[in-house]
Amino acid sequence: MKPVVIILSVSSDIGFYLAKRYTQDGYRVMGTYRFLSRLLEIEILSSCHLFHCDISDKKSVENFLSDFEKLKINWDIFISCVGDLRPYGNFFETDFDAWSDSVCVNSVEQLRIVHALYPLRNKKIMPSVVFFAGGGTNNAPTDLSAYIVSKIMLTKMCELLDAENPDLKVFIVGPGYIKTKIHDSIKANIAQGKKETNLADVYNSISWLISQDKKAVSGRNFSVAYDHLGDNRLVGLLKEDSDMYKLRRKT
Repeated sequence: MKPVVIILSVSSDIGFYLAKRYTQDGYRVMGTYRFLSRLLEIEILSSCHLFHCDISDKKSVENFLSDFEKLKINWDIFISCVGDLRPYGNFFETDFDAWSDSVCVNSVEQLRIVHALYPLRNKKIMPSVVFFAGGGTNNAPTDLSAYIVSKIMLTKMCELLDAENPDLKVFIVGPGYIKTKIHDSIKANIAQGKKETNLADVYNSISWLISQDKKAVSGRNFSVAYDHLGDNRLVGLLKEDSDMYKLRRKT
């Protein structure tokens, strides 16, 4: 029986790459998409089962969850690649409903799906839940408040879910700058001076993190660009310091 990985937004650039790699590595990929772009390419992937799911539409989410449950399979890995940088602009100059909707898409609705899928996890192993983080944890970038506060919420939820669920590994990964479609949605150059992350490094980092003990990785916020992921010396440091790579106020 092939292990099952669920990828939300498999039609995104990162999701598409992860689907290809997981397929090559023998996983059964269950992917959601919102638009039909690249769908034919994805369908070529031999182990990819696709579901339409617009995460901003509760009915669409309900349909996806119902369709997945009908398959009567259990998942091993859940990865959410959902992300939307809009609305871009000063908080007081953006439409508040658009701002609120963005927070829901970038955090709350992803958690809704995890909440619904949790009972369908593979109970014979310790399954993993993986989110993606944006910047802003250590500073205050302007004009992206909805996106950033959503990712910080997910970062804290990883810690909370880890504490509440001894049978689950959950962590969030900052991939660094990757030129993807979501950057084309805003008229701003947020990549100035940034080195682009290789997608292979994102996949390898996630795979390495999933392979580690819960005590070392669960509940934490990792950076592909800045952390020494793949170095077993890091594992020792993580096990020694329960506050490492978590949201903390240092006194």
